[in-house]
Amino acid sequence: MSPADRGRIAELLRDPRLSYRAIGRQLGISDWTIRRVARELEGDSRPMKRRHFRSDETSTEETSAFSSWLVFGIVAVGLTLAIWVAARGAPPPEL
Repeated sequence: MSPADRGRIAELLRDPRLSYRAIGRQLGISDWTIRRVARELEGDSRPMKRRHFRSDETSTEETSAFSSWLVFGIVAVGLTLAIWVAARGAPPPEL
């Protein structure tokens, strides 16, 4: 974020009628970013709470090969067991 953006945020934060969300909408920035900048301007060094939406933090690369093979094995064993139960319960063929 550029110093000009921070200056614009600081200027809008002086207006008590505007909320963080309103400032964010006006500037096209997330209200979390506005909150972070407001805390920095106030000198508050406490960390922000995490967002409830975590799609940015997780990715498909975090899935290990072991867990993928484990799921595949469980599905294969389940399918094999289902076929065995179906074949065992079927009546014998008539000749």
